[in-house]
Amino acid sequence: MPQFDFTTYSSQIFWFSLCFLALYCAAHFVILPRVREILTARKNVIKSDKSATHTLEKKITNLQNTAEQLRREASERYESRIEETSRQTAKQKDKTLGNLKENLDSTITKTRLEIKSFLEKSEANANAAAEALSQKIQSKLLS
Repeated sequence: MPQFDFTTYSSQIFWFSLCFLALYCAAHFVILPRVREILTARKNVIKSDKSATHTLEKKITNLQNTAEQLRREASERYESRIEETSRQTAKQKDKTLGNLKENLDSTITKTRLEIKSFLEKSEANANAAAEALSQKIQSKLLS
């Protein structure tokens, strides 16, 4: 068997050592520095992303607080405007009702006066007609 032949051991050990040393130097001086650079770059990107995330979280929190405050202020203004509009509407309603009552009272008074005048004229006309009729009857009876 060739693997048990002691004469080939020295050449195999030489080529193994040479290949191992070449692969070790390539890995140590070429491959591993690139891997370290990549890992360092990734760490830096992650750190910057974390700090950017933290900054954005603060901004979002500030914006949410501002939005909530604006919502509250808008709600308060809305409620105050509704109350003011309700008060103005109630005043206008009361004023309109007062004007309508005054107009109605004056119209009722005017109508009552017209009715009273009409009744008086009617009564006067009825009395005049009755008197004229009674004079005609009297003149016919006497004639």
